[in-house]
Amino acid sequence: MSVYQVVPSIRREDVEPEDVCEIYELGSRRQTPAAIKELTSRQIAIGRMLSTGTKDAAIARELGLSLRTVRAEVSALVVGLGAKSRFQAGCLLVRRFG
Repeated sequence: MSVYQVVPSIRREDVEPEDVCEIYELGSRRQTPAAIKELTSRQIAIGRMLSTGTKDAAIARELGLSLRTVRAEVSALVVGLGAKSRFQAGCLLVRRFG
């Protein structure tokens, strides 16, 4: 019997962002989140969307921003949080701000 027959398929919509982040962090080598300085509400909104795997274009549409602005914010968040990926940056923000 294959493992694929035993484990039911899980859709992204069925899992809360906090749970996805928890699973991701289990495999991460990072022990504690970086210190987060003051963030704007826009950065927090972008981070929440990153934690669900939302693409830059979809974030731009949802928030009414240009694609260039979203990409700049994502880059700043990843670097500023010391994250290894955009998803990890989103997870760090979700853990901090809910």
